[in-house]
Amino acid sequence: MMKKLQFMICLLGLLGLGACSDYLEKESSDEVIVKTVSDYSELLLGAGYPSPTKAIYNTLYLLDDDFMLNDNNFNDETDNAGAVGVFPFFTWQPDMWERQEVDKSSYDETYSPTYERIMGVNAVLDGIDEATGDVEERDRVKAEALALRGYYYFMLVNLYGEPYNYNKKALGVPLKLTADMETNGKARSTVEEVYGQIVKDLTESSALFEKYTKRRGSFRINLPTVNILLSRVYLHMELWKEAIAAATKAIEHGNLLTNYVNLPASAICIANYSYSEVEWVYGNGNTPSRLNTVLVSSDLREKFDANPNDTRRLLWFDANWNVTKKRLSYPSGTPRMPTNSIRMSEAYLNRAEALVQDNQIGLAWDDLEHLRENRYRDYDEAEITDAVALLEAIREERRLELCYDEVRWFDLRRYGMPAISHRYKARSSANWQTYVLTEKDPLYTLPIPNEVMDENPGLQQNESAKQPLRQGK
Repeated sequence: MMKKLQFMICLLGLLGLGACSDYLEKESSDEVIVKTVSDYSELLLGAGYPSPTKAIYNTLYLLDDDFMLNDNNFNDETDNAGAVGVFPFFTWQPDMWERQEVDKSSYDETYSPTYERIMGVNAVLDGIDEATGDVEERDRVKAEALALRGYYYFMLVNLYGEPYNYNKKALGVPLKLTADMETNGKARSTVEEVYGQIVKDLTESSALFEKYTKRRGSFRINLPTVNILLSRVYLHMELWKEAIAAATKAIEHGNLLTNYVNLPASAICIANYSYSEVEWVYGNGNTPSRLNTVLVSSDLREKFDANPNDTRRLLWFDANWNVTKKRLSYPSGTPRMPTNSIRMSEAYLNRAEALVQDNQIGLAWDDLEHLRENRYRDYDEAEITDAVALLEAIREERRLELCYDEVRWFDLRRYGMPAISHRYKARSSANWQTYVLTEKDPLYTLPIPNEVMDENPGLQQNESAKQPLRQGK
């Protein structure tokens, strides 16, 4: 059964890369054996790592407050297809996954694709300890797989479970820790239980990586990346000392920040190992801006424009405020490359926020100042010594630095789920309507797709699915 399962994973995850026939030994016409460390490494790359051709979490960017609709491309006669396609997510509809207008090629549900990747990761973890080959390489593959599982469960529990610091006893998602992915009757673990597994996986991954010399590149997770993710998780758990320790380990083993001040404006995507601070490049994070549907929100623009010395404005955005350089769309006919990145700047921001919360104000300021010195021309600012003001400054800098990095929506949740609003229309002649996500709104926790609920009677649906349809005003 396991051989067939691994074979299926290989076909689904690697066939497009032409890798299966190269490294898997055939046992019969429909079975293969994954035996060596190299086999498992390739299996993980194709079936466990985020795909560079399909974006799983595009909908995240439509939920938060960093996008607005781009009505420059609307007309008076027909509804704009892009605007119609984003409507269920942009207006926080309780039936967002089931709406007929949804373009599933761009905004399909995130639950099942994430578990498909977890299945690939678990297949590797099920067999890697017995794989033949170099011990160091075996440890590295295992460390990567553990880190990926931690990453995926962090994404799932923050999409479909309530915020940890709001209700950790709430239902999270089912914990599936083997490649036997039978879902029928599998109940949801609590948010607290899922976070416990995430911490366990990331901590074990870090310990394995730490035994060996750091590697960087080849679109694979490394030691600094794991500890950046771990510090992110601890922020959500409000374990400040643990967040500080994880971020510090990332900084000790990671590369230097890239000094943006000396970089010329270019079309190079930030998810590129040519930037010293980039530790992991992964997945496909192309946002709806590639369809000319949305632009950077007015609120976020104002924050960038508030300081003309902020070099990120020209490095990341074009004159029309499309997200073109941080999430590069590759020309038709060229190989698709990963467009997401985890960078050392997050380690400094994570540590700064945790230091403030731990009442280490001076050290928190040092981290914020260090980041800003690498982002602002002619940087010269008086030290902020008030804890409340410094926390606000760190969180604002976090919004600027980590925009469109799978962070903002989750941050809003842990900040207390504040009220936000979106203006919507689909053609030029229509009046704008405002849709509101209220403070602590049930839709801060997404509904589980009905198709998933139908397949697994052991699941309990979120309250968000039972809300009335949202109406604009």
